[in-house]
Amino acid sequence: MTPTAYAITLEVAPDSEPEWLRWMRELHIPEVLREPGFLRCRLWKDASRAQDGWVRYVAWYELTGQEAVERYLGGEAVKRLRADGVARFGSAMRATRATLTEAASFG
Repeated sequence: MTPTAYAITLEVAPDSEPEWLRWMRELHIPEVLREPGFLRCRLWKDASRAQDGWVRYVAWYELTGQEAVERYLGGEAVKRLRADGVARFGSAMRATRATLTEAASFG
């Protein structure tokens, strides 16, 4: 299987960051990791802010392969998990997503 990453770039309004970060660490990421094929997640904080001052994070999920991402994106869990984020944070959170397959490995 080809190693696959699912990367979500998240921008959060500064006043929502503490609550959002607690939700990500305690609820959201653990729930996503219970989905088949998800191996681990690393949450990165960008040293630079977005142009409007929002805080930027990247959630980097590692999966068993592309089929695990496709299964997740086509299933009910992704709808429920995204809806929960919108219900909790609405316009105080923005997300863009990318699915990445390994092209080469060094080191």
